[in-house]
Amino acid sequence: MTIQHLLYIPTIFLLGLVFGTMINERAQGKMSNAIIDLNGPFRYQTSGKRLLQTFSIFLIVFVITHMFPIPFGSKVVSQLLGGHEIFDKRPVFSSTEVYERINLFSQAGVMAYKRFTYTIDVLFPASFFAFLWTFASFVSERRKISKHIRNVLIGLPFFWFASDLIENAVIFKILDCLPNQSEFLSNYLGLITTLKFGLLAFSIFTPLLLTLFARKNAG
Repeated sequence: MTIQHLLYIPTIFLLGLVFGTMINERAQGKMSNAIIDLNGPFRYQTSGKRLLQTFSIFLIVFVITHMFPIPFGSKVVSQLLGGHEIFDKRPVFSSTEVYERINLFSQAGVMAYKRFTYTIDVLFPASFFAFLWTFASFVSERRKISKHIRNVLIGLPFFWFASDLIENAVIFKILDCLPNQSEFLSNYLGLITTLKFGLLAFSIFTPLLLTLFARKNAG
């Protein structure tokens, strides 16, 4: 099981708990919202409907890009690479390891991998970013947290998405320079990938834990 699966698969299941919390809170809050409406209109900037829409888009893109052999998708790229893992699924931490793996790639695999970095590997993270940012906004509007924590919560998805794009750019540059080698970029590729997954984990679990913790306290 790759690092991606360790994050993406549990995320899909755990988010079911969040939506269960949303439905429960909505049912419990009908009376209080009715009272608020008597004093004037009250609406959150980020609605549950918008959250569900972004989650649905993320889930659809996840299934299409990970389950089907679409052009320049991870399955097709993996096949053209002879079954060898791409760098953001199994990171390596030295220039020697990077180029040892690249030497196992076919020319067709390298070309497909380059296209992957600016097509599917941008589309899927973009859909995930849209959901994570909406999720963070949704939680921050409904939890009693400080302004600093709220800014961190909403900012995490931006930092994660930026790190993902930087990783893609580094991989593309390394492949595009072949047969020349870029020692600097290849030595830091594993670190960038690790940072990316760390930011992703914080982007997922910080609002999730805030939601579950608040539900526990309310109970």
